[in-house]
Amino acid sequence: MTSIPIAFIMLEDARLPDEEALIQSIRVRHPDLRCSRSTVAPSDRATRPMFIRIGDHVMTIFLIPEPLPFDQRLWERASWLWPEAFDAAGRHRAHLVVAAMDSAKSNAETKALGFAERTPLTTALVGAVLAAMPGVVAVIWCGKVGRSPEMWLEQSSRAFEPYPDQPFGLWMDIVPFRSGKTLGAFTDGLSEFTGREIEFEVDGLDERTVTARVAQVSAFLIAAGPDAGFKNGEVFEADSEIDHRVAVLHRKSRFNMGPVISFSSLDDRSGRIRTYPIIPPSIARNHPLLIMLAKVGLFDPAHPKNKIGLKPDHYLSEVRLESFDEGLAKALSRMVATDTYAEADMNARSALARGDTAAAKSVLQPWADEVGQLQEAVMLALTLRDVHMFAPAPYRSP
Repeated sequence: MTSIPIAFIMLEDARLPDEEALIQSIRVRHPDLRCSRSTVAPSDRATRPMFIRIGDHVMTIFLIPEPLPFDQRLWERASWLWPEAFDAAGRHRAHLVVAAMDSAKSNAETKALGFAERTPLTTALVGAVLAAMPGVVAVIWCGKVGRSPEMWLEQSSRAFEPYPDQPFGLWMDIVPFRSGKTLGAFTDGLSEFTGREIEFEVDGLDERTVTARVAQVSAFLIAAGPDAGFKNGEVFEADSEIDHRVAVLHRKSRFNMGPVISFSSLDDRSGRIRTYPIIPPSIARNHPLLIMLAKVGLFDPAHPKNKIGLKPDHYLSEVRLESFDEGLAKALSRMVATDTYAEADMNARSALARGDTAAAKSVLQPWADEVGQLQEAVMLALTLRDVHMFAPAPYRSP
């Protein structure tokens, strides 16, 4: 999460807005805001910043007389809502940087603003700039979200509206993707408010319903804050649009390994889940510890606790990663690389030679427990996407 929301206003030519026209624009668009030229940080035309006081806080507008670096993915996402996005990006020759600074009060009595508090101020100022000067071709929010001037003019007037009317569509993207026959979506930009993005992959919904659900949840999380979100492990029952249960997990993204709140079908209603062994047969039949545990009935590679359900369409293929299996083998080998195990192995073999399977089982039980803990830890890591059994697949747009 960043602490300061920054907007980039892309211009056809390099110039600052007229200061008096801008202040008047803010007053017209947001009559409840106190707005004036800043006396704490007056404008210095030599270095071309502009400072505006809104309420008890100073806003800054800085001109950079050159275009922003081109970001292909950003403009691809922008073009889903705004077909002319690429053309606009190519027309700009300069840009303004807009941000909210700290308190305008020299005694620092005013509480420092966080990201969520700075966002409506910055949003309102950007809208006022667009209303006060021509030649704006696009706005980029926090380097991630590209939007048209028209969309900003319309929606930024609601900068201070409470949930669910705040203009969150200016601050984040909802990116659709496809997994098998399931349509899903993830967010980009929500983590600045909540520390996590959303990854929504619920079976049986069309793109419009998926987008609406993600938008609704995003707006709620922005308003509620990072500590009032959905609990890890929470389960939602079926409703009028979703006829099965939906599970919530806090885990890493399928696509970029960042933290997400994941919404997915708890029940495999679409037949997408396949079961895979955590410890594969190739290790089970060759590792000396597992061979001994299997002899006394303490390890079975076919047992449910050695199985995990995964969705093949999340991965490039079902070829196991060598690094994953090598990690399992190394963990097992560390368990037996002690004098304690050497003695236990010798005693277990002696007991088996006498036909006393129960004694051998008792001797090896601590290592069976350790293998069980390894299986549980790996299952959790796979579920949270801290590790991967297969190479993850990139998202595919619908």
